[in-house]
Amino acid sequence: MSNTLQSGTFVENLLAPRRASASPWLTWYSASGERIELSGRVFDNWVAKSANLLGEVFDLEEDSLVVLDLPAHWKSLVVALAALHHGATLVDAEHDDAQQATLWVTAQPNDERIPGSCEILAVNPAALALSFGSDLGPVAEDFNASVRSYGDQFYPSPVAGGATAIATNGGAPISLATLFGAEAKSQGTILVRAELPVLDLLPYAIGQWAAGDGIVLVEDGVEVTARLRDGERISFDYSPQD
Repeated sequence: MSNTLQSGTFVENLLAPRRASASPWLTWYSASGERIELSGRVFDNWVAKSANLLGEVFDLEEDSLVVLDLPAHWKSLVVALAALHHGATLVDAEHDDAQQATLWVTAQPNDERIPGSCEILAVNPAALALSFGSDLGPVAEDFNASVRSYGDQFYPSPVAGGATAIATNGGAPISLATLFGAEAKSQGTILVRAELPVLDLLPYAIGQWAAGDGIVLVEDGVEVTARLRDGERISFDYSPQD
């Protein structure tokens, strides 16, 4: 069967097997000293709340174009999967079609690149931030202030496997069926440097999670010590060349 004819709840099929798990799914180390560990259960809860927000506030649906203008971070991965729950297409801020986006997700809601016709979701990456802060601007939705009020469960409708999940300038688009259909091979817990663009990280992260393995994501400036590696049981460091 071709990708065009396939349909399914792709993010749901990824998350459901570890929805009750307390084992680490994603661990974040920030340069400011934060260590945030999200189990499969907690990560799923964040994705569900975010998907409900995206649907109720922005009417996100299949083929909606979403600019994910955030660095690699646990929150950007949450929002990415929440958008894919709806069958949306993810692009970065430099994509040729960014000016036609339905939604722009950003840590800089007053960025002059954001077109006036585009809705804005502002995300403060600080772990304990309960609001975006004073620079929110007059039109952006505050992810930090709003997301916790949304439902802990999301009930996705099937979306077409041939729908584009990730689009890049000059590269072939990645469909939902391709993104979530790659063969998963267990490798153990992997360390990833957060300077990798989030849309480059996302396919690899999905493969890791599908195999039942966790990811340790470290921000630039974090010293990766032997103690950190031993404590997190790191198998190896990932780079785009792996």
